[in-house]
Amino acid sequence: MIARTDHYVPPRPWPRRALAAIGRGVRQNTVNVLLFTSFGATVVLAAFRPGVWRGPAWIEFKRALHEVAVRSLATTVFTGILVGFALVSQAVYWLAVTGQTGLVGPIIVVLLVREFVPILVGLIVFGRSGTATLVELGEAQTRGWLRLFEIQGLDPLVLLVLPRAFAFAVGAFCLGTVLLLSTLLSGYLVAHALELIAYSIWDFSDLVLRAMRIEDFIVPPLKCITFGFTVALACCATGLGRRDETDALQRLVPRGFVRSALVILVLNGLFDLVS
Repeated sequence: MIARTDHYVPPRPWPRRALAAIGRGVRQNTVNVLLFTSFGATVVLAAFRPGVWRGPAWIEFKRALHEVAVRSLATTVFTGILVGFALVSQAVYWLAVTGQTGLVGPIIVVLLVREFVPILVGLIVFGRSGTATLVELGEAQTRGWLRLFEIQGLDPLVLLVLPRAFAFAVGAFCLGTVLLLSTLLSGYLVAHALELIAYSIWDFSDLVLRAMRIEDFIVPPLKCITFGFTVALACCATGLGRRDETDALQRLVPRGFVRSALVILVLNGLFDLVS
């Protein structure tokens, strides 16, 4: 008689299956966060290696900075005009209706300077430059660029990721300044044209500056720099993560957008909790 080696395993009850699925998701997301954090720390440490900014890395940095700061300038100004019309002028209008025009400065600082500008800059950087990085680096593995770098003894991290990350950071700071100024100017012009405010643009600027605290000159610019840096990391990691042709290239853009948006929102929340 042949002994049977198989045995019946009863299915686990649904609460255990649900907990197992949640546990797998939490574990995988935790691993992804740790990998992304270590990736960013590696890029920062690599920037201080001797001689890393010579030759190709510096050339790539200037090219990426021109892509972020110059080619996105028109988009940033146009976005600032729209936000100034939709946010600043509306805030001035409703404060004038309720007789609280003295709160114009604090409201603009809280909504615009601290929250809207850094988040919008991060999205602009992704839309204008991050998508190009996704497509470009998405073909690095399939076309053999990474293998070619290895044969030549070159570090892909230094040539592909490091210049883009710091160029995105510097470019995001520049775009944040342009976005803020264009938003305030367009908002004031619309409000003044509608006779919602009668004071000059210098008095309007004084109201905003008086409402700002010391940390408002530090945290929002730091947000822009951090958002630009992390958007570059998310796009580079997503692009370089494409291994073969089975992973369609057109899927990288929505995948990179989701990751970039999550990074921006999480970091914005952390900044708000700390400050």
